[in-house]
Amino acid sequence: MKADKRLFILALDGTPYSLLKRLMDEGVMPNLKKLIAGGSFHSLNSVQPPLSSVAWASFMTGEKPAKHGIFGFIERDPETLNWFVPKADRLRAPTLFHILSELKQRVFVMNVPMTYPPPKVNGIAICGFLGSDIARGTYPPAVGSFLKAKGYVIDADVEIAKKDLNRFYRELQRVLEKRIEMMWHFYDQETWNFFMTHIMETDRLHHLFWKYFEEDSQPFAGMFRDFYGRIDRLLGEVSAKIPEDSALMLLSDHGFTRLKLEVYLNRWLAENGYLFYESVPPKSLRDMHPFSKAYSLYPGRIYVNLKGREKKGSVNPGLEYERLCGELSEKLLKIRDPQGNPVIKEVRRGYEVYGIPNEINEPIFVDPLKLGAVPDLIALPYEGYDLKGVLWHSTVFDQTVFNGTHTVDDAFLFVKNFPLNLVPESIDRIFNPILAFFND
Repeated sequence: MKADKRLFILALDGTPYSLLKRLMDEGVMPNLKKLIAGGSFHSLNSVQPPLSSVAWASFMTGEKPAKHGIFGFIERDPETLNWFVPKADRLRAPTLFHILSELKQRVFVMNVPMTYPPPKVNGIAICGFLGSDIARGTYPPAVGSFLKAKGYVIDADVEIAKKDLNRFYRELQRVLEKRIEMMWHFYDQETWNFFMTHIMETDRLHHLFWKYFEEDSQPFAGMFRDFYGRIDRLLGEVSAKIPEDSALMLLSDHGFTRLKLEVYLNRWLAENGYLFYESVPPKSLRDMHPFSKAYSLYPGRIYVNLKGREKKGSVNPGLEYERLCGELSEKLLKIRDPQGNPVIKEVRRGYEVYGIPNEINEPIFVDPLKLGAVPDLIALPYEGYDLKGVLWHSTVFDQTVFNGTHTVDDAFLFVKNFPLNLVPESIDRIFNPILAFFND
C-alpha cells in the first residue's frame, strides 16, 4: 500500500445520469463536459429500495441491507412494536472510513447519510442526513462547535417548501454555499488520502422542483438549471484544486423521475381487511389491533403479523403464513390508480431483495421467525409511484407538495485516474474497487 494514494469523492445525491447528459447537451454544465472527456462516465444502479440511507450504507460497506442492517428511514422492533430511526450505530458491517483509518490513511468525510453518530476516523468525520445536531455530529467533537459557529447546517429545512418554494430555493442555495465553503476549508488544512463530500441539496431540489423542470415551467425550471450551473462551477473548482495525479470520483446513489402519486399501503391494507386499529387515528404500531394480518413500512415493505415474532401476532407460521404471502402478492399486483394504471410492478420475498440475515444459516429454507428487520414481502412499484409507510392516511392515493421521486436505475458514476477493471453494476459494488485502490 502506498502512503501517497489520494482519492477525492464528490457525491451528488439523487442525480440521474440522464439528467447530467441533458444538462451538458444544453450547455448548463460545461465543466462537467470537459471533465468527463478525461475520464470514464457511466450509468449506475442503486439498491432496492433506492433510499439514500440504504444506498449509502451499501456504498460504505459493500453489503446488502440484510448484512449492513439498514432497511429504510423507519424501523420497528417486532417484540415491542416501537418504531425508530436507524442511524450509524445500527450498522453491522465495517465501513470504508473505518477500514481506511485502520490502514493509516487520512480520512475526511462530510455529510454522507448514515454517519450519525459520527465514526471515529483517522481524520475528520462530519455527519450527514439523519443527524440532528451538528454540535454533536462530528469527530473530533471540536469540529462540530466550529461548524455551528460558522452557520453550517446538516440539511435544508424542507418544511419551508410546503409554504414558499422561492424561499426554499434560497435555503438550498444557502446550505449548499456553506457546505462548499467548509469543504474547501478542511481540504486546505492538510493532504488527505480519502476525501469525500456529499451534496444532499440536489435530492431536495428534485423532490420539490422536478415537475417544473420537466414541464419547463418558469421561473422554477430556470432556477433548477441555475442550481446545476452552480454545481458545475463547483466541478470546475474541483478540477482546478485537486492535484492532476489524484484519483477523482463523482457519483450518485439513485436516479429520479416525476412523481405520479403517493400510495399509502397501510390504508390499502386496512380497506382490504388486513390491518385494524385499536384507536383511530392510530399514533403508532402499538395501536394495531391483534386481528391484523399485515402492516407496511416505507417504502413498500410488508410485514406479516406473525405469531412468535410480532408482539400482537395473529398469523401462524407455516401454511397460513405462506397462503397470506401469496394472497397479498396477488392482490397487490392488482392495485390500480384512479386512472386505471397498474401501480405495483412486482412483489418479491424480502430476503430475495435485501439478502438473507446472518441468523439464517440454511438459505434453502428461510424461517420467517428469524427474518428480523427483513420484510416478508417487498412491493416494487412502477416508475413514478412512491409507496408510503404512514400508518394512517385518509386515502390510498394522494399528491402533496412533492413532485419528484427516486428510481433504482439511472444513477451515475464518473472516475478519473481510478482503475476499474469492470464498471460496477450498482452502488454497493464500488466498495471493493476503492479498497483495492488503496491496497495496490
